Amino acid sequence: MLLNIVLALSTVSLSVAKPAANFNASTSTLTSLGCDAACQRAFSEGRKQDIEMFGTDFDFDFYATARNFSSSKPGDLLKFQPLNGSSLNVVYGLAAYQYQYTSVSLNGTVVPATGFIAIPYTSARQDGKYPVIAYAHGSIGIFAGCPPSSTSKLYDYDTWSILAQNGYAIVAPDYAGLGNNYIEHEYSSFPAHANDLYYGMVAARKVFKNTFTDNWASVGHSQGGGAVWKLSESPLIKSGAAAGNYIGTVAVAPGSKLYDLILLTAETIFPQPNYNTYYITYIFLWLSTALRRAIPSADMSVFSQRLLQRAQIADLTQSCNDGALALGLGLSPKEIITSTAALRNSTDFSNWQQMNAPAMGSKAEQPLLIVQGLADTTILPQITINAVNDTCGFGNEAHLNLYPGIDHGDLLTASSPDWLRFLRERFEGKSSSGECKTAVSGPFDAAHMAILNQSSIILDL
Repeated sequence: MLLNIVLALSTVSLSVAKPAANFNASTSTLTSLGCDAACQRAFSEGRKQDIEMFGTDFDFDFYATARNFSSSKPGDLLKFQPLNGSSLNVVYGLAAYQYQYTSVSLNGTVVPATGFIAIPYTSARQDGKYPVIAYAHGSIGIFAGCPPSSTSKLYDYDTWSILAQNGYAIVAPDYAGLGNNYIEHEYSSFPAHANDLYYGMVAARKVFKNTFTDNWASVGHSQGGGAVWKLSESPLIKSGAAAGNYIGTVAVAPGSKLYDLILLTAETIFPQPNYNTYYITYIFLWLSTALRRAIPSADMSVFSQRLLQRAQIADLTQSCNDGALALGLGLSPKEIITSTAALRNSTDFSNWQQMNAPAMGSKAEQPLLIVQGLADTTILPQITINAVNDTCGFGNEAHLNLYPGIDHGDLLTASSPDWLRFLRERFEGKSSSGECKTAVSGPFDAAHMAILNQSSIILDL
C-alpha cells in the first residue's frame, strides 16, 4: 500500500542541479547597499555555512506546487517521496520522507506547505504503533530556498533527534513559504505555523494509516516554540478529530510576544556596551521583513536605513540563516532602529503581536510545559516569564521550568530529561496538577559544564 502511494505521489527530478537560495552578490552591489568590507567578510563566511547546510542541488520539482493543489482542501496530501537514507546525516535506523500538503495561511488563504516525516527503526509499544510528535523548528531563514526538509540533517541541531531516539515518530512542517514559494514565508506569524502543524499531522495520518497512536503532542523550539504554544490555543485542536487526540505541548525557549521582546531589547540591551553579544540583536533584520509581510502598509520608519539595506541584501541573495544574520554584524543600535521611542510608539508592531502572539487571552487545550534558559540571549527570560504569567491568568495550566546558566541553543539538551518526562506522562495518560507551577533546575557542575554562547555563532564569523 505504501509503495503504491509513493509511486503515485512521488516526483522524479531530471533538472540540472542548481540552488534556490544563498546566492552571491557583487562587491559593488554590496557596497552600494551599505555593506562595507567587514560586512562583506562576515556575509561571505555566513553564506559558506548556509551553502554547507542547504547545498546547491535544490529539488525544484518536489517543492513546486502540486498540480492537484487547486482542487485540494486543508489536510490533503499532495506529494510524497522517501528520502535516501544514505544521503542523510540523521539518527541511524531512521526512515524519513518528504511530503507536500495543503494548509492555511495567516489570512485564511489555502496554501501548499511542505515538511518531513521521520519514523524510528522500531516501536516499543506492543501494538507496534508510534507515539507521534508534531515538531516545530526554530528559525532557519525566511525565503523559499531554506526548508529544513531539504537539508541532510533535516535541520536537527540536537532537537527532534532526541525525540526519535526515545521512540517518537516526527511530523515536521517546513512552514508555508519555506520550500514551496506559493506565498512568502510568514515568519513568526504563529497562527499560520499552528495551521501548518495541525494540517501536517492530518496529512501524515493519511499516508501512514494505522502507524501512529491517536494521541499526539507538539514540541517546538524558538520560532517553533511560539508555533506550538499557539497550536495549543487553536480552534482546530478543540474541534478537529482528523489530527487525532491532542494531549500536550512543550515550548522550548519560545518566541511569544515578539514586540515586547524587541522593545525590552531596545530599552535594556542596546544601552549596554556588549549589546552585540545578544543574539536577539541580529533577529531585528528578519523581524523587519516579517512585519512588512504581515502588514504590507506597516510604517517601516522605526527601522534604520542601514538595517533595511542589509535586509534588502538578504532578499536579493535569498540568504538563509547564517548569511542573513551575519549582515547584522557590526551594526550599532542606531543603525538597527531609529530610536527606542519610535519602537515604543509603533502601533503596527503592537498590532502584529496582537494578531500572532500566544498568551493573549485564548484558552489552551491540555497542559503546557514552557522551558526557558535564564542565560538566553535570543528570547530574553523575562518575556517568557511574563507570557507564562499571562496565560496562567487566563486560566490555563502552564508549567514553567527555568535553567540558570543556559542559553538558547543548549537548552534543548540541558532540559531534555524534564520535557521527555512530561511527554511520557502525557502519553501514559497520567493526570497533571491542573495548576501553574514554576521550577528552577540547577546544574550538576556549573563551573565545568559545556555551554553554547548563541551569539558566538555570529560573532565568530
